[in-house]
Amino acid sequence: MAAAQRRGLVESIRVPVPGMAPPNPSICPVGSCCPVRAMIENRHNFQRTGPLARLMYYRGGSWIDFPSRVVESLRPCFVQRRLVVDLVIDGSLYLFDFPRMLQTDFESGSQRSIAWMDDAGSCFFPKSFVEDLEDNSMKRKREDRKVEEEEEAEVSSSNDKLEDESKRRCLAPGGDHPEKSPWANARLLEEGEGAYLRIKNYFLSGLKDIDAGAMVTAIYQCEWTGDLGRARSEVFQKQAEIMKAARGASNTVYAWHGTSKKHVDSILAHGFTGPGSITWSGSYGVGVYFSSMGLPHLSAVKSELDENGEKHVILCRVTLGNLEKVELGSKQSHPSSVSFDTGVDDPSNPKWYVVWCSNMNTHVLPEFVVSFRPSDRMKGPPKEAGCVKRSIAELFSKIRNALPPTKVQEVENLYSVFREFQVVQLQCNRQSILDRSPICF
Repeated sequence: MAAAQRRGLVESIRVPVPGMAPPNPSICPVGSCCPVRAMIENRHNFQRTGPLARLMYYRGGSWIDFPSRVVESLRPCFVQRRLVVDLVIDGSLYLFDFPRMLQTDFESGSQRSIAWMDDAGSCFFPKSFVEDLEDNSMKRKREDRKVEEEEEAEVSSSNDKLEDESKRRCLAPGGDHPEKSPWANARLLEEGEGAYLRIKNYFLSGLKDIDAGAMVTAIYQCEWTGDLGRARSEVFQKQAEIMKAARGASNTVYAWHGTSKKHVDSILAHGFTGPGSITWSGSYGVGVYFSSMGLPHLSAVKSELDENGEKHVILCRVTLGNLEKVELGSKQSHPSSVSFDTGVDDPSNPKWYVVWCSNMNTHVLPEFVVSFRPSDRMKGPPKEAGCVKRSIAELFSKIRNALPPTKVQEVENLYSVFREFQVVQLQCNRQSILDRSPICF
């Protein structure tokens, strides 16, 4: 059954390229940002797309259909107009970037072009194609061979490892292992491990604009072992399955949570205990806050310094379900109706997800803890951002009452162009981060 599922990505219908020139690597090379004009055009195409009927990827001069289960998982994203989505397919994490019409493998960083068709029969294809992403079945075969080789090497060198472990224990003060984790249910990653390097680079890349001098001091991987740990992991997995059955897609993403050292210990040992006191401006309801994967600095700023001058953020898997827009300054503490599951500041370009207290220990599973030492220059996002957002809303309200509809439309069009440019810049920044350090877990 597992093998059949893996073959699902390649055993699909081939669709010939619809009268377009073959891909030109000089126009859109793998690992680079598409031209701004093309990205804006692609985003307009995405915004006017109807309900998703077919999703395809480019390979060998043909467009090949994704399996129906992938289409069903991404269908709500088209309805919600989510620009960038991360999705786990057969155990591998992929990023679907609809404005750039690309699918990116978080593990290898390789990419391939995607296209789609809506229920009305309208087709949307990129102007240039890339196909650097290998099929999932081939990837699995390569991974299986790698695991077999590693197991053989591990068996042959087990005595050497035990000897080295014994030496390290003898050298540690008091005989304790020097790499012991201070957190319950967490293992300290070594600096040479792939996960450590990728998460460190990803985190610091997102932090560079507010604190280029920050240093990662340690990264810990959560390990849900023992009866309670396994139960916690199983509850999260089961909830994701329930959400998928109820909503059509679980909408599970990775997101950051900033907190204090004391609360990190409590969260890993016992789970989330509540929203805590929201003392910062720009709140979107009462719940547990998570910043989106590409914006770790938002959670880093909200974390608290410990006695050693360090801060800590937790990278979690979060099952979002259906997102509900929550207005700035809202006191909302639960979904407004049974149609929603999680709050968000902006469904099309999310910065903050708000998990309501009723879901905080079933919809969230911590994966990694990043400890870092900020520099003296660390600052938060511009504090006036919330005021600007509210003033723009008030301005549009007054404009609609003072100007004729044609003039109002002109102003709204100009503002839309400005927002388009901001979105394009954000997508390029996110892609440059992925290109430098593709993340895999």
